Amino acid sequence: MASSFTPKHVSSPQLLERISQPVLLRLLQKYEDFFRSENVMPSADGKVDYDRLSLVIASPNEVMPAHLMADLFYWDEVAEMADADALIELAERHGIDIEEEVTTEEIALLVRLDAPDALEDLHAAYHAHGLLRKKKRFLSYFATVGSLPEWEKPTAKRLKNFERDMDDWYASHKKGRGTRVSLIEKDGAAWFIIRHGETFKRESALDKGQPTLVFYRPEAYDLLIYYHEQGELAIYNSGNGMRERRAYCTYLGKGLFDNPSFFERTDAKKYTLEPLRQRGRASLDCTDVDGLQSARLTYLRYRFDGDNNHTVTHMANDVFTGLENIGVEIPEGAELVCMGVKLTPSNELGGERNVKLYAPNVSVYDHERDAELAHRFLAEKGFIIPRQVQGDDAA
Repeated sequence: MASSFTPKHVSSPQLLERISQPVLLRLLQKYEDFFRSENVMPSADGKVDYDRLSLVIASPNEVMPAHLMADLFYWDEVAEMADADALIELAERHGIDIEEEVTTEEIALLVRLDAPDALEDLHAAYHAHGLLRKKKRFLSYFATVGSLPEWEKPTAKRLKNFERDMDDWYASHKKGRGTRVSLIEKDGAAWFIIRHGETFKRESALDKGQPTLVFYRPEAYDLLIYYHEQGELAIYNSGNGMRERRAYCTYLGKGLFDNPSFFERTDAKKYTLEPLRQRGRASLDCTDVDGLQSARLTYLRYRFDGDNNHTVTHMANDVFTGLENIGVEIPEGAELVCMGVKLTPSNELGGERNVKLYAPNVSVYDHERDAELAHRFLAEKGFIIPRQVQGDDAA
């Protein structure tokens, strides 16, 4: 992980004092040589200098062991993000004894010490929910098979095979090893969180006041959402590389369904904006969409054939009202390129959700929670081309 990492949550002396000393000693003894060199190991009377320990943890440097830095990273992040119930459930699942009076930070440290992979999976799950808090761009690929198999949660072996294939792919593309796959199941969808390395980077730095070069491999997270009722795989990859998306299609199909050709690998047509032209305002009627109160069109772009690149964009609080006000309809001969819709959920979350759709296969959501709701709206209102029609077009 990047050398700029600084534990902020678990490095305070007050928090460290609340950690059971036997548990804290396990961490110190695991890296005894380092902590002894930093004058942190307990004194003869068993007392720990929490102020000194806090300073060492809060200031990772070039002599800190990489494995210790990794332990501190996952401990710090999960302890801050997780709730105690989730951590207790994780500890029980892995046979880790938890005292009755225990802090969230202490459970997180115990899990890291006794089941490090499990804590990394939990961290990936929390990280996935943060992936889409900033606007993210998904590209979709449909299944090629005639009949979709009934969804079953993949076994650990299948996930491991997918992880191994992607690890080999990243290694062959000079991005190193260390790929990790985590799975979160949601209603009608499976989220695959992929942690992997990026191309090596070199940066100038100072070491004890002297100029030097620092080499490191950045960490990246990608998100694959498989909507198993529609046979659609939506991919967000941080590098936005086409070859990487094709690898995901190939190896996820192979890992889950023993079929490397299960998913398409080309950017074929997945979405259509034609409902806007064919049904007008009625295309946004949400009375039959579970979880949605209303939808309104706020952005529309279309273009005309020819060498002039004539493009028209409409932006308004309600584009259909705006078109009515100026007496304009969506032209029959125009190619619909992009639409922006604001969705209002009917549940307690409240507030509008921004969704943009670019023909032929790009969807953009402002927030992680938008993905499922928007997908339901797009599928039920006809903006997603049925998979069978997609196959007929390709034949």
